[in-house]
Amino acid sequence: MPSLVEPELRRAEQAVKESEERYRELLASVTDYIYSVRLWNGAVVETLHGPGCLSVTGYSPEEFASDPDLWHRMVHPEDTAAVVANADEMGRGKVPPRIEHRILHRDGSIRWVRNQRVPRYTADGVLSGYDGLVSNITSRKEAEEKLTLANAQLREVLASLTKSHEALQSTQWQLIEAEKLQTVGQLAAGVAHEVKNPLAVLQMGLGYIARQSEHNDNPQTLSVLKEMGEAVDRADAVVGDLLEFAKPKELELSATDVEPLIRQALRFVRHELSAAKVGVVTNFARPLPHCLIDRDKIKQVLVNLFTNASHAMPGGGQLIVSTRIWRVSEEGAGGRFKPGDRIVLVEVADSGTGIPPEQLSKIFDPYFTTKPTGKGTGLGLTVTKSIIDLHGGRVHVANRPAGGVLVTLALPSSTEDEKS
Repeated sequence: MPSLVEPELRRAEQAVKESEERYRELLASVTDYIYSVRLWNGAVVETLHGPGCLSVTGYSPEEFASDPDLWHRMVHPEDTAAVVANADEMGRGKVPPRIEHRILHRDGSIRWVRNQRVPRYTADGVLSGYDGLVSNITSRKEAEEKLTLANAQLREVLASLTKSHEALQSTQWQLIEAEKLQTVGQLAAGVAHEVKNPLAVLQMGLGYIARQSEHNDNPQTLSVLKEMGEAVDRADAVVGDLLEFAKPKELELSATDVEPLIRQALRFVRHELSAAKVGVVTNFARPLPHCLIDRDKIKQVLVNLFTNASHAMPGGGQLIVSTRIWRVSEEGAGGRFKPGDRIVLVEVADSGTGIPPEQLSKIFDPYFTTKPTGKGTGLGLTVTKSIIDLHGGRVHVANRPAGGVLVTLALPSSTEDEKS
């Protein structure tokens, strides 16, 4: 008989064990549980929490029952005020809205719960307690945080793509404009060649007429001849600039001392500066390393800058030409210039009225000019920048705080100078 009972007993014990295991697994998977709180004179005197509290909070129903204030100590400190304010709604006879807040789990982790309270009142309308439903929403909150982070990252990627797209569009337009400008330049060069010879004939003819009219007492005739001569000279200057802008850019580089070159350029414009009552101040650093430049091209740049400065001071003023040595910093590096390179700066400053800030970005555009009609071709600074770029240098134009304009040319020094 005992031999028949023992197997049955073991099977029964195994079934109970498996049932208890399934119960524990079921409790572990519970994300919701109900609870009940009893109040006396506004104070908590009893709390009853369903079995699911163990999974959600880490504390058993017995622990909540023996410690009525345990739940409030579990509320995250940053959420305490909101939870208390939610509970105070019941004291004013209202059913508080559902609230989502954090709690501190027994294992030290932070969990998110959704808490819905339903108040109970006595016949006299006094709050006697409340029942509630707690739901574990930690997984949802974590998913929301990940989604928010992913959305933020997507917005960053979208902003980056938008910026790249705009930059691509800008580059595309620049390429279109560059191609158009190249075509216009080629056409203009052809037209300039055709116009150059007739202009030369006109200049010679006007010169001949002017010489024949030297003893003419009619001032009107002399005035007309002078205006015609100036008009032809302006047209010739426009054609010359067009040809310079359009012709192939081939440099004849040599190690050159820029100071004599500057003095020579100043002599070229001496008459124009004197007529405009512009004084010249020079401040040359010595010794100055030689620059690897095309002498004629840089001379052309300097003459153009000095002429621009003269036009900017019609009532007279001061032209200041300076040179100095500069070591390229990390921030100033770029293009041909590397950190530590020694370069020569040529600064041309005038005391004129300056350039309107909104026009500074356009000064290197072809045919853009701030001068009165007849005073400029709008190609001077365009050609200047083109020449400096071909040298691997830089040109910067800015308004001076004291008034006027400062043009800075950055020219690479000769490698032979660097070695010496």
